[in-house]
Amino acid sequence: MEFPRGRLDLYLTEIGEPADNDLRIVVLQADARGPIESTEVGEARRIMPAEASPAIELVWYDYVAYAMRSESYARLEDEEPLSKDSFTVKYDSAFLTYVRASTFATDEFPGPLTHWSLDTLNHCLDVVSTSPPEVRVLDVAERPRGPTSQNWAKN
Repeated sequence: MEFPRGRLDLYLTEIGEPADNDLRIVVLQADARGPIESTEVGEARRIMPAEASPAIELVWYDYVAYAMRSESYARLEDEEPLSKDSFTVKYDSAFLTYVRASTFATDEFPGPLTHWSLDTLNHCLDVVSTSPPEVRVLDVAERPRGPTSQNWAKN
């Protein structure tokens, strides 16, 4: 399956390496729900997953590099427009330049390098690999419980 298009409210709920140099992440779709609350910047609703929110798994087999940034500190590259999608592919980026400068991976070996970028509500994930991730929607029994931050635990 392909990753859903568009700007999605996603929580990163799992990240790990199920096998050496394989990267697995799980994101949980969310939306604004619950009562309207007053905040320092105005009225808002919490963004939370529902019981039936889809959980999406992405697995990159044999990645070259990955990095995680706090969404609070992430910034766009010079003259880069904000993407209309949460999951994007980049063929020229600062992260690709860094990976090419700090590894011996090239487009010749192990093959053409591609940068995948996933923006979630609290994290920005960058992955360089020669092949796209496998993407699937998890069954209800496999679904993670949800975000684990202190803000989430308050309610």
